[in-house]
Amino acid sequence: MKKSILLIVLLAAWLNGMRCYSQSDTVLLETEFSKDQDFLYRNKYRYLDVRLSDEDRLLKIGIQPFKPGDNFNFMIFALHGGLEQKVNTSFSVLSEINSVMTWSEGQAFHQQGLSIGSRYYFTKKKDVQLGRSGNNCQGFYGLFKMSDLLSLMTLRLKGTDPDPSLKESQFSRNIDFALTPEIGIGFQQRLDYHLYFDAGISCSYNILENEPGFQISFLFGGIFSYTK
Repeated sequence: MKKSILLIVLLAAWLNGMRCYSQSDTVLLETEFSKDQDFLYRNKYRYLDVRLSDEDRLLKIGIQPFKPGDNFNFMIFALHGGLEQKVNTSFSVLSEINSVMTWSEGQAFHQQGLSIGSRYYFTKKKDVQLGRSGNNCQGFYGLFKMSDLLSLMTLRLKGTDPDPSLKESQFSRNIDFALTPEIGIGFQQRLDYHLYFDAGISCSYNILENEPGFQISFLFGGIFSYTK
């Protein structure tokens, strides 16, 4: 009888040990599977969903062709280059070079200007905390910048003399300095790892010329991001 009881106790202990070993092995497998899933999830959104990618700075090149309508006899074409650097989750600073060309009947105007400013991405911090976005320069933003602090302006006018042989174009070029604060709102989004669009509206005021302004922009072009 005692031998039978001892045999039952040993068998129960062995079965319990096997059960514990099996549970430990299952937990280990689940942990490894969870790690694999996390790895696949991170890489999926790292390479496929650009909204969740992190970036410290952006180098942007964009264009903006614009013609108000058939009733207007002028056309505007803008070439934009910019460098945007993250300061923290919500703030970034940017420097821009804009080349704006305007053609109308009788004249052509070309301005190349340097601007500096800052952007505040309204919901970026919350989106990062909720896992809806990476720490990047995408989303809705508020803008403040000094537009065309230094600019090179070129103006070419057609000659107005009625004698075709005496018609000569008038050409002038000068460097100008301006104090033009600009505030606005906009939305910037990467389409993939090398394309982006940036749309915004803003108001400006040229202090030296005492002249207000209003801008609508829609840029589309190439983008290159860098991370630490």
